[in-house]
Formats: sequence, structure tokens, C-alpha cells
Amino acid sequence: MVPPGTIDVHAHYFPPGAPPAEVIAGFSRAPRLVVDSPAEGRLVRGSDNFRVVRRPLWDVRARLEDMERAGIGVQAISPVPVTLAYGAPAAPFAAYCRWINESVAGAVAESNGRLIGIGTVPLGSPPGCLAELRYLSEVLGLRGVEIGTRINGMELDDPALAYFFDAADSLRLAVLVHPVDGGGGAVRRSGFTYDFGLGMPSDTALAATALVFGGVLDRHRGLRIAMVHGCGTFPWAYPRLRLGAQIAATHLPEELDHLVSRLYADTLVFDAAHLPALVHRFGSNRVLLGSDHPFIPGEPEGGLADLDSAAQYLPPGTVPRILRDNALEFLGLSSGALVTDHFSPIKEDHYGTH
Repeated sequence: MVPPGTIDVHAHYFPPGAPPAEVIAGFSRAPRLVVDSPAEGRLVRGSDNFRVVRRPLWDVRARLEDMERAGIGVQAISPVPVTLAYGAPAAPFAAYCRWINESVAGAVAESNGRLIGIGTVPLGSPPGCLAELRYLSEVLGLRGVEIGTRINGMELDDPALAYFFDAADSLRLAVLVHPVDGGGGAVRRSGFTYDFGLGMPSDTALAATALVFGGVLDRHRGLRIAMVHGCGTFPWAYPRLRLGAQIAATHLPEELDHLVSRLYADTLVFDAAHLPALVHRFGSNRVLLGSDHPFIPGEPEGGLADLDSAAQYLPPGTVPRILRDNALEFLGLSSGALVTDHFSPIKEDHYGTH
């Protein structure tokens, strides 16, 4: 049985309805939702279909029903990664991010405390990005911000992005790093199997490498950053990366180990045998429950079953931390932010919905 108060930190939401007119006028390929039936819809970019989606993506009541069946007390909902269109024209993309963020806040308010919001920002435009960070935090009360693994071709340790990490650190926002579909060209073979199976995990690993080896975590000591999909291939590549840095005399191993222990990673690795390796790499206080709901068939039930299977191989007390406590710390919530009974609401003043 899943204990009350279990928190899923990696779930996606897309608002129903059309984006504002100024978005469509200047950003014609802005992703939007077309509802085709009571059960299904499509995400569309311009005239192109992107993917078929299920009702819980946009309908809060349907989402809560899925959560009830799985025993999930609370979800942190973040934008669908296709919306992280950093190369879009600045003004309409800023308006698009505002529309997404207000919609996420609306879903949180509708959920009676069962949802926590993570927003998005127009990272291609520093003034717009900083304004939206303040708005989503101080006005909407969202707990974090989702970003891509690369920003307009820049790796996350690019000096041009330092302003973002400074602001996220100052505002005490959690940062959720998510790859784009296809993995951004991180592997040399194309096709869904390679893009999904190798591209996205490799892209995530490259982003983690930038954060650790590129100095982002060292320069921003208060940042709370989570890498989805178990941090991709990074947990397995890290020993070799560490050795390479030692041979090249660029970093001391113990310094790198400390920085890696600052990262959070979710449990979405599809194999119970991988979960002890995640805990070994990041620590029992840095692994989070993640499902990618409502996109991955069989999740979060499959991930919860894997965690149950792996429990005997984990240090005592690890599973409760993964299911709840680590998420509270990542999201910057107090230990009293969730009530014991997961059918009851979180107190509004903990996340400031409007």
C-alpha cells in the first residue's frame, strides 16, 4: 500500500483552450491542445500533430482520479517539455509562458491541495525571464521552474545563463531539468527508439555534467535542482567522468562527489535494479518519486512497484524519504505542508495560490 502523502514530483499538465491572440499572431507554432473526444486530445504545433494525449493532461478531475487509483497523494505538475520553445520570438513567447503559468496556478487552485505548481520562463530573453520568475513565484505561488537541458544551443553552464540561476537561487525556487523530445541530437542515430531510449537520457546526462563540472552548482550553493528520468545516463557515466577530470587535473574527486550529492534525480528508470544505484550515486535524501504522468503507460503504478521491490536493497528509511520527505525538501515546503490523509487538502498558505 502506498502511504498517505506520497508526492510525485514529475508529472505534466497542459491547459485547455487556445493561447492568447498575441501568442498565435507572433508564434504560430505555439503548442496548443485540440480535444477530440471525452478521453483524448492532440497537442498541435501550427498545422502539425505532435502527439495524442489523454484527458488527465488537461482535466484536473480526471487527473485526481488517476492519482486516487495509484495512491498518489500530491503531484507537482510542470509544463509539457514541447512548450520549452526558447527560440520562439521573445514577446509572444513571454506571453505564452505567462498563459502556461497562470493555467498551472489555476489547476493547483482547482485541485483542493492535491497539486503543486512548477512553471516555465522565456529563457531566451533575460528581462522577460526575470520578470516571469518573480511573477510565478511571488504572485502565482508556484514552487519551481522547469527548464530544458539546453537553451538555444547553450549548455547550462554557459555564462549567459548565470542570471537565471542567480534569480532562481535568490527566489528559492526548485529547478526541474527536463530533456526535449528527441534528446536534442545527443546521439548519432535517429528514430523514436533511439531518441527516446538513448537521446533523452544522454541529453540529461550532458546537462548534469554541465551543472557539476561546469561550476553551476559550485557558484550557486542554495540551488535545488532535480534531473528527471533518473538523471539519464549520468549515474553510470559519472565514475569515468570523475576519473577523466582527475587525470586532466581539472577537479578533485571529493569536490565532484560533493557537487553530485547536491543533485536530485527521480525514480523513472523502468528497472527496480537501477534504484539502489541511484541512491548510491546521489544519496537517500536526493531521490524523488517521478512518473511522467500522464504520458508513460503503467506509471506511476510500475514505478511504485519497482520501488517496493528494491526496498530490501536500500538503506533503512530510504523509501519514505523517496515517497515524501525528499520532495518536500526539493520543493521548499515545510514538514507540515502535507496533511497525513492524502485525501485532504494542503494548506493554501504553503504555496500561495491566488
